[in-house]
Amino acid sequence: MSSYEQQKKYFQNRKQLRVWVETEKYQRFEAAVKKQGESLYSTINRFIDEYCEKAGE
Repeated sequence: MSSYEQQKKYFQNRKQLRVWVETEKYQRFEAAVKKQGESLYSTINRFIDEYCEKAGE
């Protein structure tokens, strides 16, 4: 399987989330996440999981 085919298969079960925020707010968030030794990706995904659990979804 080619790299392209592997990537295509991986993204078949994913959705892209785009959010526009003020530059300063993004920079503060990015710095806070890095300070915790985490990635933006893992932080956002954890937030979504916790939010859905809290909402009973």
